[in-house]
Amino acid sequence: MKNCCHSCGPSRPRPDPPCPPPQRPDCGCAPPPCSCGEYLMQRILASGRVYRRRACYPISLNALPEQAQPPFTILEVTSCYSPCWEEAPCRDRRGLAFLVTVPVTFRVRDGNGCIYTVSTEIQEELRLRCLSPAYECWRGQPVVQAAVRLAGRPCPCDCGRCEVPLEVCIEGYLIAPSVFGRPESCCPRPLPWYPEPIYDPYN
Repeated sequence: MKNCCHSCGPSRPRPDPPCPPPQRPDCGCAPPPCSCGEYLMQRILASGRVYRRRACYPISLNALPEQAQPPFTILEVTSCYSPCWEEAPCRDRRGLAFLVTVPVTFRVRDGNGCIYTVSTEIQEELRLRCLSPAYECWRGQPVVQAAVRLAGRPCPCDCGRCEVPLEVCIEGYLIAPSVFGRPESCCPRPLPWYPEPIYDPYN
């Protein structure tokens, strides 16, 4: 009888070689742009403000139609459009001056109870004081905003011109775009996975 040196049972399938660890997909695209911590904002080079808590302004009512009958009562006052301005002489070397014209709309009630709308203008001088060196203010852009409302109940008037108490607020700025933030030399590359994943087919 011959001795069998090999196992006579069914042969086991040989295991497949271990797979390599997974790698990050590489699409071949360029890396994303580096954000170096800089951002763009509006810088205020000069600013100024005019505030009248209660000031009387002369208002002409000659634009009312002929059928309007006195006495006239002012019901509401609003600034209807954006103000316009023109540069005015300024004695302060570190400042600017503007003559601001604010369009204003009035709602008027006559003696018969009819309500009319009258448009007019008021003017104020606005001075801006420089917050930066004077040589930087030439590149700034002026921005002016205004708000107007009644400062009390005005007395009825019988003529075509009356004094109306108004609360007026006008603010102006000289702004310019500027870059803020501290630039960095370069951005670090993304780090590899740590620890590296290990794939064991036998576990």
